[in-house]
Amino acid sequence: MKKVTVGTFTTTPRMRELVNQALDNNRLSYGPMSRQFEQEFAALHGCRFGVTSSSGTASLRIALQTLKELHGWRDGDEVIVPAVTFVATVNVVLQCGLKPVLVDVERDFFGIDCLGARRAFDPKKARAIIPVHLFGHPCNMFDVERTAKDNSLAIVEDSCEAMFCSQHKRPVGSWGDIAAFSTYVAHLLSTGVGGVATTNNPDYAAKMRSLVNHGRDGIYIAPEDSDVKGDQLREVVSRRFRFESVGWSARMTELQAALGLAQLETWQEMIEARQSNARYLTYSLRHFEDRLQLPAVRPGATHSWMMYPMVLRDGSKWPLVNWLEERGVETREMLPLTNQPVYAGMFREDDYPVAKWINESGFYVGVHQDLTRGDLDRTIEGIGGYFKS
Repeated sequence: MKKVTVGTFTTTPRMRELVNQALDNNRLSYGPMSRQFEQEFAALHGCRFGVTSSSGTASLRIALQTLKELHGWRDGDEVIVPAVTFVATVNVVLQCGLKPVLVDVERDFFGIDCLGARRAFDPKKARAIIPVHLFGHPCNMFDVERTAKDNSLAIVEDSCEAMFCSQHKRPVGSWGDIAAFSTYVAHLLSTGVGGVATTNNPDYAAKMRSLVNHGRDGIYIAPEDSDVKGDQLREVVSRRFRFESVGWSARMTELQAALGLAQLETWQEMIEARQSNARYLTYSLRHFEDRLQLPAVRPGATHSWMMYPMVLRDGSKWPLVNWLEERGVETREMLPLTNQPVYAGMFREDDYPVAKWINESGFYVGVHQDLTRGDLDRTIEGIGGYFKS
């Protein structure tokens, strides 16, 4: 039985053309295609600078490390994180020696609840807030901005699940000090693995570029950076094995950048197809809204629909999830965090009632551009059959 998948990737002739171009250039490490991908991606998200990395997690980690180093944050300082997100959001805070402070999320849009955030953190120790744009949908960034401004907090947008969308015509990625995007397989734009950090601050961009390259002196990032003469050449030679930070080996290759560049040429068609599929699912599933909370779009926002999230209003999701899986419709959980074994003793699930409800009752299905109307109908019929059984 062909599965109705949650994600997709289809190779195109343009992808092959650009990958072959990179191979013909005999260049695999950071080079012209990486630079072009960074510039075009950043511009589409309202930013001056883009820095590619090996993953969205790496981009998020170097964003936090950059702010910590440049602003003198101390180990144990607090970072506010929503209680529904992928574990990477909390993990990078811990890896940077900082303390994650969880706050609950909105029941309707699943974004961080800034009212709750104001009650949760220590104003003397809090340094940053990480709004997470889940499932392809922006957070309420007006509230995030206000919370950050009132409390002198940096904003790091975790946009690993959202790109090419906006709130009040302002793209995700352009609201914070730094944003992190993911190009992991089955995400909106896929290079297999990979990530991009965006910012409008040149100092942040320079530090992040260093951190993805072992913390290397910024004078030498790629071999052509040493294509200089005289005193300049001697300075480059003397500093190219100089390291300023404890960095990471977290670079993207030219082949991945080539895949990304090809997809930037057709992102609008991809997003339009996902939006159309989402409208069809929502219209067709409206009869079950008394038992199933369907996803909504925040007023003034656009949605890029990385996936289609739903939450049972009452009861466990597992009977419905297993019913769908047995009928060839893939599902995934809506990113449970507060009940993870790795965080035992760190968070109490009962302290986050909306997150707990989502943990127990939330799941998502596919809505991507390669699904046919027949695929969508199988999802609809599967849900309808469960409720009628």
